[in-house]
Amino acid sequence: MSQQTVQTSEWDGARFGREQGTGVAFGLGMGQIIFIGAGLAVALIVVFVFNSAFPVNLLPAGGVLAVTLAIGVPRIQGKSLLEWASVVRFMVGRRRRGQNEFVPPTSGVALEHTETGWATAPHLDVVDGPVKRSDDTARDKKGRISVPKATRLVLPGEFAELLMYQLPGGAAFIYDPVAKQAIIIAEIDTHKAFELEEFEGQEDRLRVWAEIEATLSGIEGVAWVQMSDQTTMVSGQAVLDYYESRVHESDYRVDPVTGEHLRNAGQELNPWLHQGLVEMLASVEGRPVHTRWLSVVLNRDQLTKRIQGAGRGIRGFMEVALSVMDTVAEALPESGTEVARWHTPTSAAALIRTAFDPASSVEVTARGDAGVAVGAAGPMYTKTNLGTFESDGAVHQTLKISEFPRQQAKLGFLADIVFAGDFRHTVSMYMKPRNVRKALKKNERDRSTWLTNDTVREKVGKMNTLKNDRQREDLEQEEMEMTSGHAALSMAVYVTVSAMSEPELEAQLSQLRNRVARANCELRPLFGQQDSAFVAAATPLGRLKL
Repeated sequence: MSQQTVQTSEWDGARFGREQGTGVAFGLGMGQIIFIGAGLAVALIVVFVFNSAFPVNLLPAGGVLAVTLAIGVPRIQGKSLLEWASVVRFMVGRRRRGQNEFVPPTSGVALEHTETGWATAPHLDVVDGPVKRSDDTARDKKGRISVPKATRLVLPGEFAELLMYQLPGGAAFIYDPVAKQAIIIAEIDTHKAFELEEFEGQEDRLRVWAEIEATLSGIEGVAWVQMSDQTTMVSGQAVLDYYESRVHESDYRVDPVTGEHLRNAGQELNPWLHQGLVEMLASVEGRPVHTRWLSVVLNRDQLTKRIQGAGRGIRGFMEVALSVMDTVAEALPESGTEVARWHTPTSAAALIRTAFDPASSVEVTARGDAGVAVGAAGPMYTKTNLGTFESDGAVHQTLKISEFPRQQAKLGFLADIVFAGDFRHTVSMYMKPRNVRKALKKNERDRSTWLTNDTVREKVGKMNTLKNDRQREDLEQEEMEMTSGHAALSMAVYVTVSAMSEPELEAQLSQLRNRVARANCELRPLFGQQDSAFVAAATPLGRLKL
């Protein structure tokens, strides 16, 4: 009789926690408790004001209490009715003040920051690839960075303060003088397909990626890490150029008949297939491709000592950013990914521009390494609605993955969302490092709150639920993972879907929801936050203010 071996995995039993709803008591937030408390006070006053005989005097008080509970208790899509009322009031106020629409005052002309203020200036004349000595950011005789003039990104709302600098070597350095944060952006390339790996290989890569997360979260001053995969349209000519560059980089082989040294790719390998591919790509205007980037947001206040030691001010901040770039580039390769390049000002501007104007993707990619002028990175028009965001003829909706798989999740389950279809969509995962000691203290407070809630439930005779038990288990699992050495991270995943019309957007959202259901996840539209949600999810600016 043969014995069947059962393959075990270190990831067996691993699952994602539910969205936490601990609140202050019984899952209610402070605002809900204050509102319900005020309703109870009004109900008691009504009892004493009405001098009718018992129990007639309880009827108006009961009506007040019923209305209070009907408004204060329910939660819809993670928000209470009180919070939804605040969202609607905020949107109505913005519309009345005309703040829900944006038109750049300079019509795409770059702004230069000088000692006397902002002035119009030509765009940064930088191209990708090897940076010429004359174009590169210079250093003085002591080796210190000679800080170049900044160019302001013409973006809507709170994002209008972002300044674009260029680091030595050509990489972009985006600085937010209000939040005192800097953004560096890497183009990510994958040289191994995760889905094609054997199960053991997938486990190894996941294990390495967990170590990378710990490395990134351990870098001093890292406020956020944004990892994005954007499905977009690219011109056939750009694909053809990439194919030809790979052909020129291929190795040689010896022809067994003639003895000639021929390239092991392209026409010299198979002229018929080569010619067919060239003709096909030449006739295709656009085809879907995946663009991946990793944005690291650095907090200046947390790097004060390092910045002072590196030269103070923006100069010191730039030196620190260069060292972080080296750390990131060294950490990634073992996971099957690598930094293909660090985005320059013009290539970063191209990512921002095509996010606001998806129709320009084919034109921008056909320009190759030229990218987009920094002053033209922003949109020419935007409009914020309750559930959508409009920009340059396109309409977008950003959603948050509110629930991850509640059962055992398969490795690489997010692939169902990343490869949801051949339409414009961007999947962005944010990781926020947390101090382990503070995270453990918060976990302890949350578990204490649950114990207090259970005691009160037992006294009032309210039945416990399996949902409550599961959320307590999630807190216990979180504590166990942190004490066993896992990185203390707060994670969130956002998806932006872009289309050229409302009906097209609805069709694409329907297709996305089907794939999300297959991945056993849940999506939640970010009503009332579509402008900031779009910038957070669809651009590489790492601006998470949700």
